[in-house]
Parts: sequence; structure tokens; C-alpha cells
Amino acid sequence: MPEKIEATTNEHNKHSKYVGSLPDISMEALLSFGPPNNCGNTPSIRLFLAKYHAFPCALYCTADDTSALLHATTIVNYIRDELKHDLNTDRISRNYSRQTKQMYVDARFCDLGNGIMIEITDAYFNSDVQNPNKLKPDHSDDYFLLASQITFYYMPEQDTYVQELSSTFAKMTVFSSKSCTLQMVCRNQHGYYLNSINIKKPLITDLALHYGKKFVSIHDKISKNLNKKEGKGIVLLHGVPGSGKTHYIRYLIHEVEEKTLIYVPPDMAKEISSPEFLPFLMQYQDSILIIEDAENIIKDRNECLIPSQAVANLLNLSDGLLGDAMHQQIIATFNCDLTTIDPALLRKGRLIANYEFNKLDLESSKILSDKLGFGTEKITEPMTLAEIYNQREIDEEPNVNGHESTTNEEK
Repeated sequence: MPEKIEATTNEHNKHSKYVGSLPDISMEALLSFGPPNNCGNTPSIRLFLAKYHAFPCALYCTADDTSALLHATTIVNYIRDELKHDLNTDRISRNYSRQTKQMYVDARFCDLGNGIMIEITDAYFNSDVQNPNKLKPDHSDDYFLLASQITFYYMPEQDTYVQELSSTFAKMTVFSSKSCTLQMVCRNQHGYYLNSINIKKPLITDLALHYGKKFVSIHDKISKNLNKKEGKGIVLLHGVPGSGKTHYIRYLIHEVEEKTLIYVPPDMAKEISSPEFLPFLMQYQDSILIIEDAENIIKDRNECLIPSQAVANLLNLSDGLLGDAMHQQIIATFNCDLTTIDPALLRKGRLIANYEFNKLDLESSKILSDKLGFGTEKITEPMTLAEIYNQREIDEEPNVNGHESTTNEEK
């Protein structure tokens, strides 16, 4: 059978108009056209030249998302089971994994026999991943064998088929658990200081699916402004509890580069009105201040018996003389109504973005729930992200004294 395929391929090449076809060149001359062979690496193009007497077209397979990683084992199993390919005919190289304490295939080169060759290179083990596609790990400790790159070499008549294969492989992914460092504001008897905390990036592969199509352009505007050198201004994120404000901030901070991210926890927010706080912040120019649950410090000063100095400090930081000198930007989240906050915070030129998070509509809630693996049976009304993500926890919540327990959000 292989001889028949090769004969058919060579016969096709003799009459082919393909610019890469080289039917009448000796094997020695043919191989000289290939790139130099590096010791230990598969001479991929030379093998293709020798087999098909033609320079191959090439397609580099990548995942659909920048944080997605191709799972080599799932892809190899698909090649074996769905494409009916004999893996014993592949050229492989093995390496030793200190994590799993076993040998593994770190590179594979296979010929499908139909004018297509597939190369998987630089595979490695990683357990620090998220697995929303429920792929089977390669080891009991949830280690996945991940491919750095998959390359298709092929004859031009296989172009459509190769693109379809690549699209299929691109869905066989896990996602990297990226983390970034937040500097949390703390205080002791000596004054304010920063303490580093690592925040993992949440798995959001589709912003529109989580927050609605209109939010995508808002996110782009926020991300662009926060990455400006010597930028200033304020981002206000508000809405009902559980609607995804904090979840989004975890995602957003991974989009910011080369800036110090200063986190002010809710119990420290009132410190912004302290006379010592601004001098402390002056040490961190061109940084971003993240204030959670900020409703108590951004209320309209005209409605307060004792106007808060915190609002004045925020205004000065975001667009005042101090802002011009320090170039600090502010992200503030709150749950109260927008009409209760100080209107000066909404002034044009100071405000980068103002967005209200709400429940997802019924159809979007069903789509996201199904995407997360919960199905759609229990989605009968618009839901918050917290409600959608925590369906399993709610289902497993134990009864107390024979009565159903009540969550804080239901109270």
C-alpha cells in the first residue's frame, strides 16, 4: 500500500504545475535543497522531499487563545484513532521528566501517507493549568504533556483538509494559570507599606460571553488607557453583587504591563483620607491604584454631614496637580447606585470608563453555563456570573436541621 501511494504521488508530481514539485531530480540533489540538518532534530523538510519529491507547504498550528496550550497526547490519540494512523511508524525522541519521573515523547514526526506530514516538537509536562475541556491528564498528579508547536507539511491539494485538521487540533487545549503580583497596602506602627500577593488570571476565553458584546469595546478602551505611559484618570466599575467586577479585575490586571499595581482592600479604603497616605503613594509614580468596595469613600460630598477628604484625594490623584506629577490611575469598584457618588468623579477628561455590571440575560446565561459544563436545565432566568459559576456548590450545599440552608446572596 505505501508503495502504491508513493508511486501515485510521484506520477502526480510529474505532471503537476505546483511550483514546489521536483519530479526529475536525483535523490542526492533533491536532499541538497533541504535545510542543513541539526543533530538530534528531525530533518522534516528533507524527509518530505525524499518521500514526495516536492517542497512542502507549511501550516503552523496554534491554539485559539493566547493563554491556551495544545495538549499533545489528545492530539496524538486523535491521529491514531480518527485518522487510523499507525504510531509505530513515527520518528520520535524521548526525554526524562523529573516531575513525573518517567520517560516521555518530547518530539514526534509522522507521515499520514497522503501528502501530509505532522511534526510535534518541544513537548513538556505542566500541571499548573486549567482544564475546562475536561481532557484526560497524562499523569495522576494532573500533569499534561503540552506541545510548544505543531507543524503540518503537505502537498497543496491537501490545503483545505489540513486547515480543518488544524482547527480541530486547536480546540484540544488546556489553559495556562498565569499569575501577576499585586502590591497590597498594609499598615503597622511604623506606617504604610506594601505586601506582595500573587493573583492568578481567571479563565475568560470570551469577554463577550461573560459580560456581553458591548463590554468588549469598553475593555479595549480601559486596557489601552491603563497601559499608557504616564497616564492618569479613573475607571469606575459598579453593579449588583456577584456580577463579576472582581473577576474582571483579576483578568484586567494581567493585561497591564510594566506598572506597579497597588491594591487597597476594603478595610483600608478609608485610609485614603489620611494625611499620611498621599506622601506614601508618592513613592510609586506611574502606578495603578485598585480600590475594592469603595462606596464609603466616593459618596457625594454634598450629601455628607462631614465631607470625606478621600474624594478630594482621589480627584487630585486622578486629574489634579498631584495626578500630573505622579501619573497614577485609579480603578474603583462599588455596589451602590451611581447617583450617590460624587459627580466630580464622573467629569469628562477625568473618567476613563464607567461601566455597570448586571446579570447576564437568559440566553447568555444558558450559553455560559453550558460552556462551563453545567448544562442549561437549571437556567430559567437571568443570572449573575457568581450564580452561574457556583451552581455545583449550591447543589451540594448541605441541609441544616432538616431545612435548606440559605446563602448570603439569598438573604
